[in-house]
Amino acid sequence: MKLSILAAAFILRGVFAHAQDVTVTAKDTRPDDSVTQQFMALDQECRNYVSKHDAANAVIACKKVSDEADKYDPKTHPITRRGAYVFYATALIQAQEYQDAIKAGDKAVAVVLMGFDDGSGSNAAYFVRGQARADAGDLHGADQDLEKAEKFEHDALNGPAGQDLHGPYSKTLKWELMFHAQVLAAMGNKGAAAKKSDEASKL
Repeated sequence: MKLSILAAAFILRGVFAHAQDVTVTAKDTRPDDSVTQQFMALDQECRNYVSKHDAANAVIACKKVSDEADKYDPKTHPITRRGAYVFYATALIQAQEYQDAIKAGDKAVAVVLMGFDDGSGSNAAYFVRGQARADAGDLHGADQDLEKAEKFEHDALNGPAGQDLHGPYSKTLKWELMFHAQVLAAMGNKGAAAKKSDEASKL
C-alpha cells in the first residue's frame, strides 16, 4: 500500500535536507579524509539531481556514487558510504523503484549496525529505508524503521550537535513524525497515529 504522493514528496524534502546535515554532524570524520575529489564530484552531482527531483538522472548519478562506495573497505569511510547509500535510496524512491530503494537502504543501515554512525546519520539510514518500505507496501517494516529513526533523531537533538542544529533537526523530526503518523493510520492504528501527530505539532 503506497502512501500518498503528497506525503512522499513532503518527506523527501526532509530526507534530502537531513542527509546533507549528517555529514556535518558526524562524531568522527577522519576515516573519510581520503575521499578523492573525483568521488566528491560524483557525489555532488547525485545530490544536485536529487534536490531537483530529477529522478531519471538522479538514479544514474547516485548509482555511480553507491558503486564507488562499495569499493571502500567496510571498516573505513563510514560517513561516505552511509551518505552514498542514503542518497541512492532517495533517488530510487523518487523514481518509484521501491524494492531497489529498500536494498540501498539495507546498505545504509548495515553501516549503522557496524557502530560507525552518530544519531543524525543513523536517523537518515533508517528513515530512508522506512519510507521505501512504506511505499513498497511493507507498513509493518516501515513502522519499525521509523521508530528507530525517530529515536536516533531525538538522540541527535539532545547531543552536542543538537545545540547548533536544533532548528534543522527539529524540522526533520517533525516531518518524520507526520509521515509515521500516516503509516500508522494506514495500518489502522489511529491512536498511535494521533500521538505521532500530536508530538509533531509541538515541534
